[in-house]
Parts: sequence; structure tokens; C-alpha cells
Amino acid sequence: MHISQFKLNASDSVEATQYLGIINLKSFTISQIHAKFILIEIFSLYCPICHKQAPIANKLYKFIEQDPELSKDIKMIGIGTGNNLKEIGVFKTKFHVPFPVFSDPDFSIHKKIGEPRTPFTILVNNKGKVLLTHSGVVNDLDEFFSKIKKLQEKK
Repeated sequence: MHISQFKLNASDSVEATQYLGIINLKSFTISQIHAKFILIEIFSLYCPICHKQAPIANKLYKFIEQDPELSKDIKMIGIGTGNNLKEIGVFKTKFHVPFPVFSDPDFSIHKKIGEPRTPFTILVNNKGKVLLTHSGVVNDLDEFFSKIKKLQEKK
């Protein structure tokens, strides 16, 4: 399964654009992110289950960043479905989200990925091939991280 290519508006954050390797781009697609794999966390500010998932997603990001091999190969982003820039800012601040987050106010990205319930976590390669998905709260983070690591090792 592949997710359709969709455009994201580049962040105003220098840190975010450097992390993703998309410097000097106003908008970009998943394939333009400088990584072999992209972990996408789909959420909504108004989703109570997403509030429970946020600290888990933050831990997952930290696990990836603390592993020298994974941090080179995997980049993580969040997409606030149905959320505008202000709403994703509130979510990012309230839950101390350390990875770049993008808005999807008109649900256009959400539709292109099959309109999953939130929270929804997807690991794709840089061509958009879906390698792993999880719907809802990741209850066993160690097991989920292990699956990601195994997929990355196969590269």
C-alpha cells in the first residue's frame, strides 16, 4: 500500500526545516524529506485519545533520536487533521511535542491517507510505501519501537 503524495507547507522553524532537510522550500512532499523512512503521527487537538498518545509519540521520537542509526534514517512528523496553525501550536505547546507538526485544516491530507481514526501512526519509506501502521494509543511502546527498528535494519 502507498499513501498518495501530499504537499505540506514548510515550517517557519529553522530547527524543523534543518531536521527534515527541506531548507529553502515553501512546501514539500514526503519524498523530499531527507530520510529513508518517515514516521507520521496523525492527530487532532480535539481528540481525547490523541492527548493520551502525545506523550507516547514524544517518547518514540526520543527513542529514535537517541539511536545513532535510527536518527539518520528516520524522521518524524505530526499532522493535525482538521487543525489550523493556531490549533497545532496549542497541541505542540500543551504536549511539549519535540518533532515538526503540520496543519491539515481542510482534511485534504487525511483523505489522501484513507481517513483513519485518530490517533494514527504510519511508517512509510521515502517513496510513500506504507511499512507499518497503528491505530489508537500505542500501548506497548517497546514492541512498536522494536518493529520500527527491524524494518529499518532491513533497509
